[in-house]
Amino acid sequence: MMLGQRIKEERERREWTQDELANTLNVSRQAISKWELGTAYPDIERLIQISELFNVTLDSLIKGDDDLQKKIVIRKEGHNMNFWEFAARFWWLLFPIGGWLIPTIIEAFK
Repeated sequence: MMLGQRIKEERERREWTQDELANTLNVSRQAISKWELGTAYPDIERLIQISELFNVTLDSLIKGDDDLQKKIVIRKEGHNMNFWEFAARFWWLLFPIGGWLIPTIIEAFK
């Protein structure tokens, strides 16, 4: 089952309108409509709110929607970046630092 269908099903089970759900989640009615139609997805914070509101797990909301699963990016907290990861991400910093540091090192060994 797609996420939008699941949201609509849970909303209708509670006999809520899209406006009522939108007000509860602090979003527009159009956002609810897009979610239910599958043309947009709620952000992760809204997914958490929806799961708590409907008393269902995030897993049960997301598992049936392959497109949403592909869009979710997992960030590893506490992952220490090594030098090569730093250099790959912030290569542009190496030029000003290297331009200052290399002559300083050379001067120190004279």
